[in-house]
Amino acid sequence: MSEAKILETLVSRFDQLDKRLDNKFDQIDKRFDQVEIKLEEHDQRFDKVENKLKEHDQRFDKVENKLKDHDHRFDKLENILEEQNIELYNIKSILKDHDNRFDEMRYTIKKIHNQTVRLSIGQSELDMKIDKLKNSNNNNREKNEKNINSI
Repeated sequence: MSEAKILETLVSRFDQLDKRLDNKFDQIDKRFDQVEIKLEEHDQRFDKVENKLKEHDQRFDKVENKLKDHDHRFDKLENILEEQNIELYNIKSILKDHDNRFDEMRYTIKKIHNQTVRLSIGQSELDMKIDKLKNSNNNNREKNEKNINSI
C-alpha cells in the first residue's frame, strides 16, 4: 500500500473515531447537563433546608435567651429564698430566746405565788394568834375589872 492510501485510511479512521468521540462527548455532555439539572434541584432543596435550619437556629436562639432569662429569675428567687431562710432562722432564734424568758418568768411567778401562799397562811396564823391574844386580853381585862370592882 502506498503512503497516500495509508494516510487516507488513517485520516478516514481518525474521522470515524472523531465522529464516534463527538457522539460520545455529546452523550456525556447530555449526561452532564442532566446531572447539572439534578444538582441545581438538589442545590435548591439544600437552600430550602438551609433556610429552614436558619429559622430553627433563630428559634433555638430565642428559646435559649428565654431560658437564660428564666435562669436569672430563678437565681433571683433562690437569693430571695436564701435571705428569707436567714430571716426565718433569726426569728426562730429570737422566739426561742423569748420562750426561754417566758419559762424563767413562769418559774419566778410560780415561786412568788408559792411564797405568797405561804405568807397568806402565815398571816392567817398570825391573825388567829392576834385574835387569841385579844380574846385573852379581853378576858384578862374583864377579870381585872371584876377584881377592881370587887375591891
